[in-house]
Amino acid sequence: MITIDLQSPRLTAEELRNNQLNLHEIAKRVYKSKKTTVLTGAGISCNAGIPDFRSSEGLYNLVKAKFPNTKSVVKGQDLFDISLFRDETSLQLFCTFMASLYASSRDAKPTETHKFIKVLKERSKLLRCYTQNIDCLEQQINLNMGINLEDFDAARTFNQSWRSLDVVQLHGNLHKLACTSCFEAYDWTEEYHQLLAGGVNPECAKCHAKYIERLYAGKRITGGTIGRLRPNIVLYGENHPQAEILAQGLNTDLKSRPDMLIIMGTSLKVDGVKKLVRSVASAVHSKGGKVIFVNKTPLSKSIWQDHIDYEVLCDCDHFIKILKAEIPDLFLTQEQLDSKRLKMNQEKEARAQIKREKQAKKEADAAAAAALAASTAPVPLLAPHPQIKTEPTDSFIIKTEVNDSFDGAEFFTPPTTPSKKRPAPKLIRRQASPSKRARSSVPTPEPSFTAEGTPALSLSNSPVSL
Repeated sequence: MITIDLQSPRLTAEELRNNQLNLHEIAKRVYKSKKTTVLTGAGISCNAGIPDFRSSEGLYNLVKAKFPNTKSVVKGQDLFDISLFRDETSLQLFCTFMASLYASSRDAKPTETHKFIKVLKERSKLLRCYTQNIDCLEQQINLNMGINLEDFDAARTFNQSWRSLDVVQLHGNLHKLACTSCFEAYDWTEEYHQLLAGGVNPECAKCHAKYIERLYAGKRITGGTIGRLRPNIVLYGENHPQAEILAQGLNTDLKSRPDMLIIMGTSLKVDGVKKLVRSVASAVHSKGGKVIFVNKTPLSKSIWQDHIDYEVLCDCDHFIKILKAEIPDLFLTQEQLDSKRLKMNQEKEARAQIKREKQAKKEADAAAAAALAASTAPVPLLAPHPQIKTEPTDSFIIKTEVNDSFDGAEFFTPPTTPSKKRPAPKLIRRQASPSKRARSSVPTPEPSFTAEGTPALSLSNSPVSL
């Protein structure tokens, strides 16, 4: 059993961190559970103004403070014991106290813990809620409660009637009155309330009518007493009038295999409640579920170590606030959930649309860039290859380029076109004609006279015939 103490004012950083981790694990378990069984006690109604039983400000101590001089009431628990009907003074105190408690519960409003039970039902997570409370605050939030004996008489309709119950009242209903003789049930009226507040038990109208009928018929009066009305609650020491129905209903719930048990606002002191917790806890653990205990006062570890997994020491409403912070979606109404899902889907679609538009724009930009590059790119020139392959033919040599990219692949050259062999051109020298020879002249020497008078030869431009 892991204890999470949220009331201690002095916690180390390590303890705070462990508490946070454990609370997160509890919240996750609550959110994932599908068949949750809840057991509640008087502690869940304290914030509604209804005192619990065993705390310092509980009902037992309030009784002692209100009736300090009454020796017959040794402790507050005596007001909820069947033995009080043996003493007239104790019975008067019981009537007065129950009238006061009824007035408090009638004016009280459901707490956050009560609303949490309603949330579990709305989310189809609630298998059953067993309560030790008699204030009927669950009825104000439209939880189905109360066992109608007529609905459970037939075996064929038992399961259907039991499954229709949201809350099972283990200790009765303060908002109903019952006859101590014939067990006829009555609603509280203003007349009954005033009588009980004054310490007087009203007479049972059914028993009184039967008594008068037999009296006027001259019949013998059997029993000799007329029943008195008292709150329809189960006192310590008396048999539960619906014990068989409760036992059969509990077995039905155990067969449903609950996966979580949440115990809130009870100290688990009553024997019948102890047996119920052990039975349900065993079924939950067999399913792999967890048992959570929430209350201000701790449990005895020697007794509950093997039955309870988490012990959370705090106010019940404070625990519900922690759950709201950890798993807020659980506490939303169906309309709010639908609105949130719609908004999330719209945001998701908007993000997907933006992503698609970005991808389309990216592809369009890439295509435009590729088209622009193709239109402006220069025409590549064939680079000369260093390897030249020559192939001799009959007439001349054909030079072919060897492409290195073929990597040794066979390279074929086109065939040559056959042609007739041409003779080599002849060099013909032509002789000049006489007329052309006559025109050719060379310079002739002309005579010149020297100082001795001897003529000397000189070249002139006079034509000389050869």
